[in-house]
Amino acid sequence: MKRCAAALTSLIVLTGCQSTPPEADPGSVRLDSPEVHSQPFNVKLAIGTDKGRPIPIGDAPLESNESDFYASAEMSLGGGFSAKYQVGKAVKWSVKYQFSGQHAETAQAGNISHAIAVGYLSDQESGYGEYKNHNSATIRGDWELDHDFIDIAWITGYRFSEDALIYGSAFYQFGEIDGAFYNSCSGPHTPECAQNHFSDDGSAYGLSVAVEYALTRHFLYSMEVSHSRFNWFNRNENDTLVNGNFIYQF
Repeated sequence: MKRCAAALTSLIVLTGCQSTPPEADPGSVRLDSPEVHSQPFNVKLAIGTDKGRPIPIGDAPLESNESDFYASAEMSLGGGFSAKYQVGKAVKWSVKYQFSGQHAETAQAGNISHAIAVGYLSDQESGYGEYKNHNSATIRGDWELDHDFIDIAWITGYRFSEDALIYGSAFYQFGEIDGAFYNSCSGPHTPECAQNHFSDDGSAYGLSVAVEYALTRHFLYSMEVSHSRFNWFNRNENDTLVNGNFIYQF
């Protein structure tokens, strides 16, 4: 009863309730070096920016880019493999394999390296907005969505010196969005409380270029520019974003 009363009050007090359409924002940060340690248990910790543009359903206008922060931990597994866990606008698990070039601990100026990476990303969003019921009546309520997709990248790098590395990637993403509207008075967002469902299959592809510089043996700094074209909620849009991070490697 208290939940219902609070929801009704929020409908009356319009200033306390901001309506937004369902939207997805998985972020844009990549910052994956192609040089991997050949020996296992070498760890890299990173913090940085993860910019993105919310992608709304329907014909709602695109919003401006929004900045957030991310943190990641990457560990070499041996033989040129590494595993990475990242938390930012989305949660990402990935595996990378360096199949060409000198490995991180022996890389010298002039080294050209190549790697491939495969990742799984999951993003959850929620908000408050409007939808039409089976009678075409406009209803206000909460919405939630899950954004799950696969990310595949080819990464190539060139080492200018012992301290400076430039690298870039070509990437492709594909996956799906599943979501639902809920009556604001229905309590917990359980499946049986969903009022209207929506879903979408989409994809994105693009290029990124980054520069990594070693400030000391253990501290590094990177800057990246990425350009992508995405198709989510049947919207074909382009976006160019800049991200950066600080890295501590053991």
